[in-house]
Amino acid sequence: MLHILLLILKIAGIILAAILGILILALLIVLFVPFCYQGAAKWDGGQRDLRAQGRISWLLGLVELRFVLRDGNASVKGRIAWKKLGGARAKGRESEPEAAEEEKAEEERPVKDESRDRQKEEKHEEEREKDQQGAEKAEEAPEAVPAPAKAAAQAEKAHEEGHEAHGEKGLERGARIEKDAAHDEKEGAQADRGHSKLRRTAEKICRRLRQIIKKIKCTFKKICDKINLITEKKEQIAAFLSNETHKKAFDVVKKECIRLLGSVLPKQFSLSARFGFEDPYHTGQLLAGIAVLYPFLPGDVRVEPDFEERIFRGKAVLRGRLYVASLVFAAFQVLRRRAVRETYRDIRGLLRAKA
Repeated sequence: MLHILLLILKIAGIILAAILGILILALLIVLFVPFCYQGAAKWDGGQRDLRAQGRISWLLGLVELRFVLRDGNASVKGRIAWKKLGGARAKGRESEPEAAEEEKAEEERPVKDESRDRQKEEKHEEEREKDQQGAEKAEEAPEAVPAPAKAAAQAEKAHEEGHEAHGEKGLERGARIEKDAAHDEKEGAQADRGHSKLRRTAEKICRRLRQIIKKIKCTFKKICDKINLITEKKEQIAAFLSNETHKKAFDVVKKECIRLLGSVLPKQFSLSARFGFEDPYHTGQLLAGIAVLYPFLPGDVRVEPDFEERIFRGKAVLRGRLYVASLVFAAFQVLRRRAVRETYRDIRGLLRAKA
């Protein structure tokens, strides 16, 4: 019985040791197997003449990402072991069939629109013809007026004729008085309208002026509040920057960033370029800027200025590596320092105080 129990424990220990070994191996692979990157570019004047390609690989090419730029078309492809992740093209030949289909659809649209317009016009013409026919029938039909209505109408006409014969002068005077009264009423209404328009415009102008004054007051108040906050925090910021622990923390972070940048920069780099502008003055300015940066550029750099013609031609090749272990080591070196932790806490306190 004891022998069987020891055998079970032995098998379990072997399994746990194997799992632990696999985890340690995976961790070592992630830390010390580098991400390799390489790229090449060649250009001659315009955007269409730019050709570039890049590659990022990991674990002896089992994980790979490729980028290609040629004739203004960009494509990205990926691969994990034997499985490809399909390329994404920004502009390419694959989009030509879609463009042809869109062109066909655009050509067919005007034909459909014309047929619809014709149908609408025919419907409108039919409706107009029906309306005209109805109006003609109404005009041709005799007016059915009853006899008593006709007699009343004749009596009214006779009365009006008699009234006109006896008092045409009075009617003319009354008409003149009515015209004068109507004219006076129109002038009064126009004057009232003019006064109401003036009042409305004046009210609108006053409202706008009030809104503008309010906005100016709010902006001025905000600016004053910000100035007061800056003046209040000025002493705290000055004390924060002059603190010795904070200075040490900044020095540590700066040192580790420089070290990390040195490990990330390409180990192999070559650049050969020939450039020139229409104005030799601009060519000289660019050459002076390159001369300032020349000592910091890695690898082989060859630059040839041309002061006679406008030209921009060259090629570049680079290769480098990035270890995850360097990132982990830099983070460990930063976080293990007590000054960095204290500085981080102080920064969080300042941000909370501002909020």
